[in-house]
Amino acid sequence: MIEPVVVEVNTKKSPQDAFSFFIEKMHLFWPMGHSVGETPRTAMMIEMQEGGRWYEVCGTQECDWGRVLDFIEGEHVRFAWHLNADWMFDPEKYSEVLVSFEASADGTVVKLVHSKLENFGENAAQVRASLASDTGWLDIMSGFEKAAA
Repeated sequence: MIEPVVVEVNTKKSPQDAFSFFIEKMHLFWPMGHSVGETPRTAMMIEMQEGGRWYEVCGTQECDWGRVLDFIEGEHVRFAWHLNADWMFDPEKYSEVLVSFEASADGTVVKLVHSKLENFGENAAQVRASLASDTGWLDIMSGFEKAAA
């Protein structure tokens, strides 16, 4: 088993508002360099239903990233991440991204856990290192923290 990547950030928003911001405003904090499209990203979309798509829009192209596994509004959302070790959509590859929203004295602790990284096989250690790097989930969640302020 490969250790999950875990990142925690804080926001003064309530859990419900932080959840909504994460889902509806992802385009405001997701770095442009983290894209699978061939042209610049114009939108990021999450279909909030079980099995709903998580994708970006790049010009006229829709580029899938994964699927919504489950969610409870204001509490958590869990995605199936279908990007392979080359950061391309591959429905045969699967890891999980869980984002939880827990009330704190100052607002909300937002915790991201990217697990099941062993599903990347021989590339698992390399993928984990990339996701755990300063330009991986830490960069994305720091962007969330700043944008949500």
